[in-house]
Amino acid sequence: MTLKAEIESLENSCNKVLSLPKIRFVGVLDNMGNKVAGGFKEGITSYLEDKEDRMMYVQLTFEYLMRKDFDKKLGPIDYIASQRKKIVLISIPTRNYLVLISAEREVDVQYIIHEVNRAFTMLPDIRP
Repeated sequence: MTLKAEIESLENSCNKVLSLPKIRFVGVLDNMGNKVAGGFKEGITSYLEDKEDRMMYVQLTFEYLMRKDFDKKLGPIDYIASQRKKIVLISIPTRNYLVLISAEREVDVQYIIHEVNRAFTMLPDIRP
């Protein structure tokens, strides 16, 4: 698959997840924290400024990469979820990307993870 086709496929998967209720943002980050696909649901804006969004992407990617140090003894990370006062952030790692979801606090995290796994089946290490 060419990079252009892969990014188009990732965009389509992001849009499937964005169509779910209570989802604010779906993005696909590379291992440097760059957003390669996705964005905010139409009509939703970030609570952060653009610069802060970028800083958060890098920080979440770095946090995931640091946690990988324990994979050998604890097993690989399935997902990371953090509940904040305004939102829930869910990071789902794949071999080449980190799928980041921002949702309203009352969202069912397990349901969202299931739906992300169904939407991103083109990635070889996602389990539907």
